[in-house]
Amino acid sequence: MAWTDAAHGVLRRIPTWTVYVAGFAWLGWLFVLGATGGLGVEPVKALEERYGLLALQLLVAGLAVTPLRRFVGLNLIRFRRAIGMMAFWCLCAHLLVWLVLDLQSPGMAAADIVKRPFITVGMAGLSLLVPLALTSTDRAIRRMGADWR
Repeated sequence: MAWTDAAHGVLRRIPTWTVYVAGFAWLGWLFVLGATGGLGVEPVKALEERYGLLALQLLVAGLAVTPLRRFVGLNLIRFRRAIGMMAFWCLCAHLLVWLVLDLQSPGMAAADIVKRPFITVGMAGLSLLVPLALTSTDRAIRRMGADWR
């Protein structure tokens, strides 16, 4: 597999922090587009959808790392934590846009969560990602010791 060797050579030179820089830059760029009218006539709805879609895409990308290594031979394992953390931060941005810009009232959030099943599923997904995000830091892994896996 010559192309995977070439890809590994390129990927070895890319530091993992570039995933964070690219992810936060993209989130910021989308926010600027929304604030300046670049996302259409309903910028809050567009921003909410784009942040949510980006979070979902990053979550799938993070989950695809192991199958890519196993079946294709492409080793992206060192980027998996950064991809997963960016999925979490995109989901947090999506939640903030929904709470602050869309609903504009925290009291309406509870009613919306109960009323709409897709929001209920989203909140369940967020609640499952929070422990993963909290335990993904080097400090948390050291504190958990040998049992972290």
